[in-house]
Amino acid sequence: MDQAYLHLLINHIPILGSIFGLCLLLAGFIYKSDHLLHAAMVVAVISALFGIGAYLTGEEAEHKLEGRIGINESAIEEHEESAEISMWISIVAGAISLGTLAAFKASSSYSKPLLIICIIFQSATIVSMVHTGKEGGMIRHTELLQSDSARADTDDD
Repeated sequence: MDQAYLHLLINHIPILGSIFGLCLLLAGFIYKSDHLLHAAMVVAVISALFGIGAYLTGEEAEHKLEGRIGINESAIEEHEESAEISMWISIVAGAISLGTLAAFKASSSYSKPLLIICIIFQSATIVSMVHTGKEGGMIRHTELLQSDSARADTDDD
């Protein structure tokens, strides 16, 4: 299995994992469930790891697409730039989640403020990952490009 194929297999995991992790985090926060909060932290870390994997395998995917007919070259560059930002936000969210998990295990007074920070960073991760996913889709999915240009045309009216 080459890296381009691996990129296609794993690139959705950080997006969906971040959404699932935030849902667990919010549920744990609302219901005051340490089990849900711990699960949310683990999901955030796993999502960050898959985000790193998706980013690292993206270069090979880019090389396989370059020069092909029907490929939006500028979308590749935009996706790559967006992916790097998403990866770093996800890494920070994962690191904060690890710190929060450690604070919970130590029964630290910092665990509640860290939960709020986790919610903020998980939300930022989702926004960034969804944007990166859309940018990736624009590389080959021309229907996304058409809907963006149609929306831009209507906005001008």
